[in-house]
Amino acid sequence: MKKVLCFLDNDSGRDVEMLLPLIYFMEKFLYCRVEFNFIWDVYAVFRKKPDLVLLPNTVGSRLYFQISQYAARQNIPVFALISEGNMRTDGSFDYWGYNHDKKFYQEFVCFWSARTRDFLRSELPGINEKLVLTGATGFDRYNIYQFEKRADFLKRKGLQQYKKVIGYAGWAFGKLSNPQGREELLSFFKGDASWLQWTERQMLAVENMLRQAMEQYPEILFVLKRHPNEANPSIVAEGRNEMNPLISYPNVLYVKEEENLHDLISISDIWMGFETTTTMEAWLMKNQMPTLLLNPDPDFNRDQLFKGSVVFQTTEQLINAIEEFYDKGTVAAFDEKEKLRARQQLITDTIGWGDGFNHIRTAYFVEKTLEQLPGGSASKPRFSLKYAWMYVLMELGKYFYIRIVFIRLPKFKKTIWIFEKFRLRNIPVLQARYTQFMEDFYSKHRIADKYRKGSLYAELSIDKNDRPKQ
Repeated sequence: MKKVLCFLDNDSGRDVEMLLPLIYFMEKFLYCRVEFNFIWDVYAVFRKKPDLVLLPNTVGSRLYFQISQYAARQNIPVFALISEGNMRTDGSFDYWGYNHDKKFYQEFVCFWSARTRDFLRSELPGINEKLVLTGATGFDRYNIYQFEKRADFLKRKGLQQYKKVIGYAGWAFGKLSNPQGREELLSFFKGDASWLQWTERQMLAVENMLRQAMEQYPEILFVLKRHPNEANPSIVAEGRNEMNPLISYPNVLYVKEEENLHDLISISDIWMGFETTTTMEAWLMKNQMPTLLLNPDPDFNRDQLFKGSVVFQTTEQLINAIEEFYDKGTVAAFDEKEKLRARQQLITDTIGWGDGFNHIRTAYFVEKTLEQLPGGSASKPRFSLKYAWMYVLMELGKYFYIRIVFIRLPKFKKTIWIFEKFRLRNIPVLQARYTQFMEDFYSKHRIADKYRKGSLYAELSIDKNDRPKQ
């Protein structure tokens, strides 16, 4: 039995959903015992001496990078996924992120698509054997899980009076409201400050389109979902975005982290956004549900996913589409054959496969990593005073933590996210909820039988060029 230490910065959301299907396979077939640990507690690598460290990514936050670096330097293998794997291949994407060493410490770099893998292979030819195609595990749930029914969701929220629901996935406009966010936007726009003004204009224009739709259709519930990465967790105050000025409308439900994205898509008739990969999640869950993009100015450096949705520049276009859908049950522009073909190709180019098996493709490389573990006792990491002190502060601080006090103290309010998240209480709840879905999916596809016979990985089109040399 191998001890695996999985680090997370939250107990729900994107990173959790990416990892749970993979962890289910690891524990069921790869003789792993996975323990969850909060991201702030880097010192756990020293205390718990795992055989393997598992991460959702190594470039998306400073702490994830530090964990990968610390573990690898102690000869503890690191296996990591990619949280934002739909990277652009035109040179505009910073694929190193917080990895200032510009060196991947994990055993494999797992790519969502052949498009992105091949791009990095051309950029970094010296580590081609590390760069492998697995598909995006976080999208597997749309083939495996059952989601909350609209009637149950609305009853839970006390909103049973609504029979129609439109969802909207927020963009990270809130970054404009804090220095770190503006810095990140400036980096994205290659240092051109004029694009910050453009971003603010788009935010106000999108807000206006949403506002007019809400006023036009008071009988429709608009569910607005804040982007999970709109601000660093240490930033307590919520910045202004395109949604929060609208929360006073009675037909608006503004959601932050308390609801699963897949449940919000499941209860919606139409799914909207400014620019968002959640449109693809809507295609996977309900291939007939229209996805609409609100782009007052559509001429900007953007991902190709927009080609599968209908793009609206004006409120009038949006109102007409909503009217058409509830009158005819469809939006003709979304159903065009060209759009359908685009969606099919975009799924392949973005997440590799939409069949629910990406977590098993990923598990193939986990298994190869485990096969290379040294025999005997686990490695003995060197003590780190920095990480030990972080652990002590967290352990002591939890006894003194009072939110209403910490939020008034400038240095302390940056730690609120630590004390509210470090227990990761929701993980066992999600695992218990998803287990039956996983078992049913595995039974339906005879996963256990195929694994025992040795045919499972071969059936899943794992690229022979990705397979480690024996």
